[in-house]
Amino acid sequence: MRPIRTLISQSADLRRFSFGFVWSVLGTVAVRLTPMITTILISHWFGIEAVGKFGVTYGTLVSASMLAATGVSLMATRNVAAYATTDPETAGRLAGMALILVAATSALLGLVIFCFADDIANRLLRQPQLGFYLRVISPIIVVSALNSVQTAILSGLQEFRAIARLNIIMGALMIAAVPAGLYLHGLTGAFIALGCAYLAGCFITMPTMMRALKAHGVPLAFRGALSQWRMITRYAIPALLASILYEPVNWICTTIVVNKPDGLEQVGLYFIAMQLETLLLFAPQIVVQVLIPMLSTGFGEGNRRRVLNILAMSIGTNLVIALGFVSVMMLFGDWFLLVFKLDPARDWPVFVIVVFASAMIACALPLGQVPVSSGHMWTGLTITAGWAATFIIGTWLLQDQGAKGIVIARVIAWLMSFIAYVAFAAFSIRRLRSKES
Repeated sequence: MRPIRTLISQSADLRRFSFGFVWSVLGTVAVRLTPMITTILISHWFGIEAVGKFGVTYGTLVSASMLAATGVSLMATRNVAAYATTDPETAGRLAGMALILVAATSALLGLVIFCFADDIANRLLRQPQLGFYLRVISPIIVVSALNSVQTAILSGLQEFRAIARLNIIMGALMIAAVPAGLYLHGLTGAFIALGCAYLAGCFITMPTMMRALKAHGVPLAFRGALSQWRMITRYAIPALLASILYEPVNWICTTIVVNKPDGLEQVGLYFIAMQLETLLLFAPQIVVQVLIPMLSTGFGEGNRRRVLNILAMSIGTNLVIALGFVSVMMLFGDWFLLVFKLDPARDWPVFVIVVFASAMIACALPLGQVPVSSGHMWTGLTITAGWAATFIIGTWLLQDQGAKGIVIARVIAWLMSFIAYVAFAAFSIRRLRSKES
């Protein structure tokens, strides 16, 4: 370990990356475990059809929350990281604008889902019993999105230790509350408990965010925040459009399949497969969280060597993680299926596809942040549009294969995106080389 410690001590970027990754892993584990624990309990207590109901409703909550927050979060992380040191007043106005935007967009989305819950359940999902659950989750969208943007501001300040502590608290609340709510009042109780956990998370995160901004000399400002409209058009709007394309795609694809005769069972199987993907990708996604502010700084400085080093660290880390989880799943994958009361002989092909797709996604994730960090958000939007179109068309063509058809379409979509990200990363690095010369 001594050579590793020496290497870390000599490289500020490697030290920041390593410490940020470790703290982020510690904080994210509990939060990511909650949907999986809940899914296991639902499959044992209520059966696979109830998992389908939970999966569709929870997927709607996640899609709507991410739709409201993802674009604003990317804008906040990237620009707070870029301006916190050089122009703290601008960073404070950008943080204020991010909070205003996410409050407005999440409230609007929650209101739309609440008012049209029955229409969505009857006409789109063709599952009338889901209308009640959609109304239950509509106010949770607001607190979930607010919590995401507050965390994004902390990420822009590279306060990974604070984020880890907050996520540990949040995860503990969710793990304690959601199963209890499920036991006492079924799916309704689970969603209400989830909402209470998100609300508590907002109240805990706000003072932490304010202290971090003050420590970095960044004054949070709401007055004049909308004067930063250039940042909205350059970052928030394309990121929002990317969210519109990316986040609801899973929901659209499950809607295509849920209309089949055994639709709820197939959606339940797909939702369990996505829990596996979430488990496998949680560490690679944490690498990306640490990567974005560092990569944004490298592109802002026009430092080609730094950008290459950061990309090499992140891709190498994710490759090692991917090889590890592929090996583990090949050895112990049957146990995972048995935990969810699935038949390994029947359902294992779906999970094999998901495992190898997760390895490919893990290596693609760092490259996927190059358009964001280099300021080419519209290019990132174009690649995301191609991913979404490929995924939806593939699911439509393969809908008769149920869950297996969705995961095959997802693999094809990610493969096309991976090729596009490699090409754009090479282009961006060549531009940095030409600027240096």
